[in-house]
Amino acid sequence: MEALKKLMAVYLVGLAVAVAVYFIIGGLLPDDFDQLDVWEILNIMMAVGLGLALLFNFYRKLSEGGRDAEGVVTRRYIEVNVLFYFTAGIAVLFLHNWFALLGLGPDNLGAPDVAGNHQRWVIWAVVDVMLPITLGVTGCRMWASSSPEDY
Repeated sequence: MEALKKLMAVYLVGLAVAVAVYFIIGGLLPDDFDQLDVWEILNIMMAVGLGLALLFNFYRKLSEGGRDAEGVVTRRYIEVNVLFYFTAGIAVLFLHNWFALLGLGPDNLGAPDVAGNHQRWVIWAVVDVMLPITLGVTGCRMWASSSPEDY
C-alpha cells in the first residue's frame, strides 16, 4: 500500500509540474501548433489527479477530526481543511469548464483576444495556476506521510 501511495504522490507532483510548465510555455508556441490536443490529454490526467487529491485530502480531513478538546484550532486542523476545500473548489471549476468544453466543443471558447468566451478563459487560467499548487502540495503530503497517523 505504501508503494502505491508513493506512486500516486509522484503522479500528482509530476502532473503539477507538467501543467504549470505547459501553461507557462503555451504562449511561446507557434500559432500553427494546436495546443488543444495537448490540453485534451492533460485534462484527462488532471481529472484523475483531482480525484486522487480529493480522496486523499478527504481522508486526511476525516482522520484529523474536529478541534481539540479545549476548542483550540491547531495549525494542522487549518492546513488539512484548507487543502481539502481548496481541492474541492478547483475540482468544481475544472469540471465546470471541462464538461462545457466536451459538450459544446472547442469553438465555444473562441479566441481570448477577439470576441471569445472570456469567462471560460479566466476560469481555465485560474485552474491552470491553482491546480499545480494544490496537486503539488497534496503529492508532497502524500509522499511524506509514512503511516496513517501522518495523514
